[in-house]
Formats: sequence, C-alpha cells, structure tokens
Amino acid sequence: MKGKKTLVITNSQVQRHVTIKDAIETVESTWRWHGEGQVVMPSKITTDMSVLGVPGWFNSMPSFICPLNMAGIKLVGGYSENPKKGLPYIRSNVMLTDPHSGFLYALINGDWISDARTGAQPAVAMKYLASKSDVVTIIGAGRQAYYALSCISEIHPLKEVRVCDIHQKAREEFSSRFPGVSFKIIPYESTREACKGADVIITLTTANAVLVEESWCDEGCLVLTMGSFQEVSDDIARKFNKIYLDHIDQGLHRGQFKEMAARGEIRREDFDAELPEVVANLKTGRDNPGQRIMAQLVGMGSLDLAIAALAYKRVVQSGESCVTVDLS
Repeated sequence: MKGKKTLVITNSQVQRHVTIKDAIETVESTWRWHGEGQVVMPSKITTDMSVLGVPGWFNSMPSFICPLNMAGIKLVGGYSENPKKGLPYIRSNVMLTDPHSGFLYALINGDWISDARTGAQPAVAMKYLASKSDVVTIIGAGRQAYYALSCISEIHPLKEVRVCDIHQKAREEFSSRFPGVSFKIIPYESTREACKGADVIITLTTANAVLVEESWCDEGCLVLTMGSFQEVSDDIARKFNKIYLDHIDQGLHRGQFKEMAARGEIRREDFDAELPEVVANLKTGRDNPGQRIMAQLVGMGSLDLAIAALAYKRVVQSGESCVTVDLS
C-alpha cells in the first residue's frame, strides 16, 4: 500500500498492551473460530538445521483468521547455543499481513506471545475437560510451566500445585516465582507420588520418555501433554475414556501420538474430537465427572497470530511511537 509503513513492535510493547487474561480469552475465541470453520491453518512445518551442522530448528506456522480479517505467519525456533549467550532457547516472531493485498502490517516480537499462548492452552482446555482443579500436577518447571500456572491460576480455583522437574533446584525454586498466591506449591521428587490424587496432570518438558503411567491417574483425572515428543504411557491413550487433540493433522505426526500413529495403533477416528470443536459446542467434552480424559496440545500458530493482532490493534490505538519501515 503506497504511503503506508510496516510497524516493528517489540516484546516490551506487546506486554504493555496485552495481559495474561487477554491471551486466555483470545485462545478460547480462536479455538471457537477453528471449530466453526472460520480459520485456515495448515500443519506447522519444521526446518531442522542440525542436519547441516547448525544446532537449531524452526517451525513455520501460517494461518488466516477470517473474523479478524488477518493473515500471517509465526516463525518460532529452538537455538541450542542461545543459553550460553544469555538468550532464550526459544525465539519467536510473528508477521501480520493484509489477507487481501499481502501488505505487511507489522513484524512483532513473538517471545511473550508464544509463552502466553502456550500457558493459555491448558487453562482453556481445563475449562472444558477438567472435572475439578483442586490439585494440579505440573511436570517440568521451566519457562512454559511458569506461564501455564500463571494462566491456570487466573481463571481456575486452585488448592495445591505439585511441581516435578529432573533438576532439584528448578522444582524447589518454582514457588518463589509466585509470591502471595492463595494455593500451595509443593516440589515433588517422585513423579508417581505427584500424580496420585491429582485432578489435572500437565506435562511441559522437552523429554522423549514416559513420565506418567496410566496406573498413576485416578478416576476423573485430566492429562494434558504439551511436549514435542512422547511424555506419557501409550496405555493412557488405550485405557482412558476420552482423548482429544487441538489439531488432528499435527497431532498424528508429532508429539504424544506420533509413534502410535506410525504403528497404525491410533487413527483419526479414534479421537473423540478436536478441542476447538468442543469449544464451539459442536462436540461433547467431559460429560461424566468420573471420566479419565487425555488431550494433546501441540500448539497452533493461529493462536499466536490472534494475540499478535490484538497487540497490533492496541499499539496503533494507543498512538505509541513505533519503529516503522517503508517496504514499498
């Protein structure tokens, strides 16, 4: 568009204009739009640079959200050398474009957006799938776990949060990041003990290992897996009453169900629904408090795009000064 400039929006600007509550509401709305067929989003594509000696990878995650009249792409990757440089392992950027002309509205730092979106997913999933949320077990005490608990505690009444991590320091210091909360945060060395009696179990790790066994999950339990690899026993999928995913095409090729699908042990028709269909009230979620339910949340770029669009809108409305680029 002649005369119009592209905005460059920083991470700090995003955080000034978008709250955790905003992220939760946006994730729920965008899932609903998915269920209603108002979003176009192909499966994410991974570029593994390590095959040519560069220790890193990145995902390309495009989408078009009709109700927002916004298109774009999220680029997010993991860069193994970053922690040595004092930088986050995961870095993200979002590009917002006009779906009619292709004009680039904004280039937005997506680090906080990605974190908040990741944390908002289990919070919204619990709203539709959990029987109750008195006791929540979180496996993995890193950055994603912090945002998950920040979002969950925003909308769910909690009594006890149990935290597991292979690093003793991480699990023992996790509670210090939540001063003044009304619920207990207890570090657990034994994952088995942390899972017994939990209403919700959430795995947020980089592991490719069985961290949760089916026999540890009580009646009424909800298990949410959010890693890129297998994190819980296949018996959970085999024996639980219901299983859901956020995006079935992605879910069959990455994360918890990848190997089961490759063996032909699990197919599209074995899932009760995509979670967006439940949010849109097109499919049933939990319909019995005693059901054991599992859901895999592998992440959807449309959620980041929607939060980025909200940030862009509010920055523009605020009149705050931004770096601009003329790409004409």
